[in-house]
Amino acid sequence: MKNSMWFSAVAVAALLTTAASASAVRANTFKLQPLLSLSTQGDLINPDGTVNKTSPYLAGVGGTSAYTGVGTIQIKSQKSGAGAFYCTGSMISPTLVLTAAHCVNNPEIGHINQMQFAVPNGRPIFGASPAPNTGPLAVGVGGAFTTLPGWNFATLGGDLAVVKLDKPITGVETYGIYRGDPLGQQTTIVGTGTAGWGSVGADSETGFAGGLFDLRKRVGDNIFELYATPFFEAIASHFGINEIPTGPSNGVVMYDFDSGLAANDVFGQLCSFADPALKNLCVTQTGLPNEVGAAPGDSGGPLFVDGKIAGITSWGESGALLSYDGTYIYCGGPHDIDVSANVDNGSCTDSSFGEFNGATNVSAYQSWVDAVLAGKIGFERVPEPASLALVLGGLAGLVRRRRSQAGSASKAG
Repeated sequence: MKNSMWFSAVAVAALLTTAASASAVRANTFKLQPLLSLSTQGDLINPDGTVNKTSPYLAGVGGTSAYTGVGTIQIKSQKSGAGAFYCTGSMISPTLVLTAAHCVNNPEIGHINQMQFAVPNGRPIFGASPAPNTGPLAVGVGGAFTTLPGWNFATLGGDLAVVKLDKPITGVETYGIYRGDPLGQQTTIVGTGTAGWGSVGADSETGFAGGLFDLRKRVGDNIFELYATPFFEAIASHFGINEIPTGPSNGVVMYDFDSGLAANDVFGQLCSFADPALKNLCVTQTGLPNEVGAAPGDSGGPLFVDGKIAGITSWGESGALLSYDGTYIYCGGPHDIDVSANVDNGSCTDSSFGEFNGATNVSAYQSWVDAVLAGKIGFERVPEPASLALVLGGLAGLVRRRRSQAGSASKAG
């Protein structure tokens, strides 16, 4: 999250500094960016190091709610190599974790070999202290998962899944789902992804200043301002850029990452368009005191309204799409909407000020969540660590038998 500083999200800071020069990015590189993270243990910066314990964005610190039922999902798969993929999830029962579908059903992940869910954050997976996040410490095995019918990775429509733990985790919060219309509501965003500053984004080239992936849980605020479908329909009509999500028109709800300046207010910039399809969507709001945006690793994390889960973090996109000139979009310059560019992949999207995020609107799919909770939905199993232990145990027994046979042969000789 990114903020003035934050988590796998890039949190908001009330003040921003702009990059020195603009970056022109071909529009054919544009796509919604799923916010999961692929990392190795070595990517955890100072896993036992110090952290600013006065930060208002750390869950359970300085009067901030601990959100003890929100934690980290680690996914090891055929495509994770020596590392693992990381997402955030929240408990809706002692054995069920609500998260994003792209965290568990995604061609870029491939077949899942193992899943773990850890609270109060992801650090206990590596034997590191979860401090300063508070709450019971537990690491559970995600033995199965199910995704929303109609989930579409190509458009990130219907990006909702539930992971089923092999054993219950007790002593932590479980959350209900928000059943009203979230549009216009202030929301509290929770994630265990990348932390950083909105002025520089999560670009790894900027080092510690750009993104800190320490698996700690961070919290911040934003406002649900627009539904994705009417917004992207207007974008497609005006610019010819088609990123319209599949699913119901209220299936994805969006918020932008404000710096405090009108120049970086993505949805406020719509007021400047003559095209009524865009102009009529204009929402002017330049930031909240603890505003944050989402970043890699926050995928699947909850967005709360009135203490209930209203949204699930899905993707990020650059406000630079509003600068499209037929060939390029522009970011990273002193007059650009998006203040930073990701130099690693040639994209404007790097969780900086002037970007916006999409969250799956849980109320649009509440009947499916209810059916999962009622035990009416089947789950897909993933390989069980116990099965692996049996295999290894069998191999160990075979080795012992061979050694015993060798010893007997030696004595006989």
